[in-house]
Amino acid sequence: MALAEDAATPDDNLTFDDVFHAWRSYLGREDIPVLLVRSTDRARKLLMQAFGIADAEPVGIPANSRRALSEAVKRSKGTPRFIEMDANLEFDPQTQGIEGIRLAWSEPVGGMMPPEPLPGVPLFVDFGFTMPKPLPEGPLPGLAVLWGLHLPGPYDGALIAFADNDLYEAAKGLLDEHDDPSLPHAMAQYRRFAGEDGITARQMWLYNEIRLGMEAGAGLPMSKDEHWALPYGLAVRIPDEADAGTFISYVRNELVDLDWLPEIQPMFFVSFQITRDMERTRQTANNLARWIVSPIGPDFVDDEITHAVLGILKAAEYTGVRWYTDPERADWYNNLLIEWYGPNHDAYRKTFPAREVGSALV
Repeated sequence: MALAEDAATPDDNLTFDDVFHAWRSYLGREDIPVLLVRSTDRARKLLMQAFGIADAEPVGIPANSRRALSEAVKRSKGTPRFIEMDANLEFDPQTQGIEGIRLAWSEPVGGMMPPEPLPGVPLFVDFGFTMPKPLPEGPLPGLAVLWGLHLPGPYDGALIAFADNDLYEAAKGLLDEHDDPSLPHAMAQYRRFAGEDGITARQMWLYNEIRLGMEAGAGLPMSKDEHWALPYGLAVRIPDEADAGTFISYVRNELVDLDWLPEIQPMFFVSFQITRDMERTRQTANNLARWIVSPIGPDFVDDEITHAVLGILKAAEYTGVRWYTDPERADWYNNLLIEWYGPNHDAYRKTFPAREVGSALV
């Protein structure tokens, strides 16, 4: 979704206000203060400076943070403290070493929802590797949320939305004449994504179609169906009853593209080196390893839509976890195949017990 260098036409009449108001209208929330800045790196540092991070104080970041976030914390006079994550990719409040932190960051993958804030700890949400989308109603998922605009050149462009007006005013007061992004490129990117025929509209239509197919066909746990950033894929959790490596192998053997969370955003290596609870840290790594993303592109044709579901559906069938979120249906299907083919058949065999699903993911 990055913009090509030659995609923008120079325009001497284009002003910062033109670009800013275009992106603000795209977000669709006039009630939320917004800033447009030159880069995601600048946005991260600006937020921490406005918040008042100082004196190497600890700042919580996810165990699978990208290096850019960790470096931004260190260069903003903070010290990263890696927060463990549970099976649903929520923060683990029992993480050792985060006692007393004043601020935490989340860094969701592919447009997934961020975790809930730790009790009493403000949350900044970093969607720097994801494009923005028109925002839903309701409060922002953090005290501030940033998105990358993926512009070419040294400055990739970023938007920041604020849930707190004092933080907004503090950040705004720190801006200078060097903080503007490339205006022609920022406007060209807006025109690519906005409108009924823009990338965002097509991407969201495809996402909804594929999610519907995954719910009906595979019945596996998925990320929450609420989006504060443009999803570039559908995140699915491999149930505990299936071996993750085998499941992923089955999907890829169907010649279907698949992103594995530890490949696209793995545990940050430092989180292993400084952990105070290796058992909990290894469990975080295991939790991340159960998440896969079925990539979605705005130009998908019908066959690609089908295969975005079919590979995962077949792997769920082979490993006996199809319709994991609907145990009654799984029982019906399991018994139907026995009725049709007898007890010694080699088709679907349900591998999970009857239970209440109750997951916040589904």
